[in-house]
Amino acid sequence: MKVRWLGNSCVEILGKRHFIIDPNFLIEPQQGVEMVFVTHEHPDHFDIQKFKMLNAPLVAPYPILSMYGLEGSRAEVGKEFEGVKILESWCLKSEESVSYFYEGILHSGDSARFPEVRGVKLVFSACFPDFYEDYINAFMKIKPQMVIPFHFSEQKRYIAEEFKERLDKKRINCRILRVGETVDI
Repeated sequence: MKVRWLGNSCVEILGKRHFIIDPNFLIEPQQGVEMVFVTHEHPDHFDIQKFKMLNAPLVAPYPILSMYGLEGSRAEVGKEFEGVKILESWCLKSEESVSYFYEGILHSGDSARFPEVRGVKLVFSACFPDFYEDYINAFMKIKPQMVIPFHFSEQKRYIAEEFKERLDKKRINCRILRVGETVDI
């Protein structure tokens, strides 16, 4: 399975299935997206025009569905769609947020706290400096094989690099991607 970072918090999963999480990408995904998942209603996670161009079914928290009058499935903790499990999330200034877990990949949106889940191979995590210690504490519990910071711009890449340094000190494997770069798991 391949996982590609498309910028912001947008991740493309290419394997048995083809999914997008948080469709506010900087570079376009490959053709044939089967389903789109959204973590929460902040505009840096959901762009209505980019979503529409994907022409795929939507799974999103209620505020996204109601705000834009969209048809789709409501993302609720405990539900599962096409093998993607919906887990808790804690996002500041969000009405409703979720995390997604699929075949070892955890996408946490903006959350600095993580659901207790086993078998995490790869976690995509925001890297806001105010929450470095929260991230580290969460990673020590869920023990991912690798952390990939996202939700930073090239101009602020230093934030991801500082985050990686802190994770390295705790012996937590971390890799910083460039927009469009792919990881095989």
